[in-house]
Amino acid sequence: MKKVQALPIAVFLLMVSVITQAQEPKPVLFSLKESIAYSLKNNPSSTIYKNEVLIAKEKKTEALAGYLPQVNGTATFDDNLKRQVTVLPAGAFSPEEIRIQFGNQYNTNLVAQVDQVLFDRTVSVAKEANKVNTLIADLKLLQNNENIIYNTIMAYYQILTYNEQEKLLVENQKKYDELLRILQLQYEKGVAKKIDYDRMKVSQNNIKSQLALLKTNKELALNKLKYAMGMELTNNIAINDSLDYSMQVSMPVGNQLDTKNLLDFKIQSNNIALQQLDVERKRLAFYPTMGAYARYGAQTFGNEFGKSFGNWFDYSSIGLKLNIPIFDGNRKKSQLSQSKLSLLNAQENLKLSERNYALQFQNANTALFRSYTSMNDNKQTLDLAEEILKNTGLQYQKGTASLTDFLNSDYSYKEAQSNYISSLLNFLTARVDLEKSQGNLSTYVNQLK
Repeated sequence: MKKVQALPIAVFLLMVSVITQAQEPKPVLFSLKESIAYSLKNNPSSTIYKNEVLIAKEKKTEALAGYLPQVNGTATFDDNLKRQVTVLPAGAFSPEEIRIQFGNQYNTNLVAQVDQVLFDRTVSVAKEANKVNTLIADLKLLQNNENIIYNTIMAYYQILTYNEQEKLLVENQKKYDELLRILQLQYEKGVAKKIDYDRMKVSQNNIKSQLALLKTNKELALNKLKYAMGMELTNNIAINDSLDYSMQVSMPVGNQLDTKNLLDFKIQSNNIALQQLDVERKRLAFYPTMGAYARYGAQTFGNEFGKSFGNWFDYSSIGLKLNIPIFDGNRKKSQLSQSKLSLLNAQENLKLSERNYALQFQNANTALFRSYTSMNDNKQTLDLAEEILKNTGLQYQKGTASLTDFLNSDYSYKEAQSNYISSLLNFLTARVDLEKSQGNLSTYVNQLK
């Protein structure tokens, strides 16, 4: 009776399992180019640097305001709760001193003033500085895009490697499952030894463990790619490119470094130009400045609140204002010295960076050609190990080779596979590092298929 009741439950659970699997969304496939395009569009840092460009443009508009008239209006209302007392000494108008209060209880004043700079050389320097600042913001946006591309490529290539390793492990697992099945039948018939069966079982379990670990690492790599792309980690994605060297761009020949192509060099060079303008601005702060102004206002007053707004008296004036710096406690002198030292530091930092550019290029160039040589050597080793495994497998089936010989050959073959995949990844990443060290990463991406 219990078995009869359990049958509908089992059928129900099976149906739920089938429905659940059917409802699982298929992963969205991304090629390398599609991943890069998605990253450039959705990575949060892109928004930040685009905003920095807009900020630089607004600062440019702000700098232009120094050339334009400045119009301000002021309105004041005073209630003189206790007016000031003025004492007239005795003898002037009276034998005794006279105490009087001037002014009214209420006083209202409205005034508008226009100021126009006529001569201030720092204003023109500020305008030039903001042009350079806008250019720096544009370059930093491009540099951020380059970093996004680099991080996306590196994460993508790592997944390509895991995919290839997974394919090999799955093939090996199928092979060992079949060999273990045959060996078990032979053991049951007394043809094979138990120790041979156990050895094969150990190898099979090792493959299962490696496959489980690989899937975990692949999931972590996918999360890293999603992060680089600015994608939610809960999204289900996969990559649709295969790790095939023939699909990659050709091997670079005659690599040379031109630091003028590097975005970091351009940014630092413009920072030096910006600092030179700052030195000039601090130097021009010692010069006089002149401005013109025009003022128009009206006021009314009285001792009673209601009547204090009855009569308005307007007034106006125009004039020039000359400001001559004489002595400020050496403030401007100290600011000029600081700016000059900052300029020297910026120039020295550029020299250090140029040495670092050369070092990165040289290391990337060396790593590329070494990885290329290693990849070719490992490919030859892989082909040889595969041939040895085939021959050993045939000999084992004929009984002329032991299981130990077969397992040793298989171990060598799997090791050759792993070495080849690792060297292929090293070559791909070294190629990316070289292109980045030359400032050609965007061109490299455009050449990808």
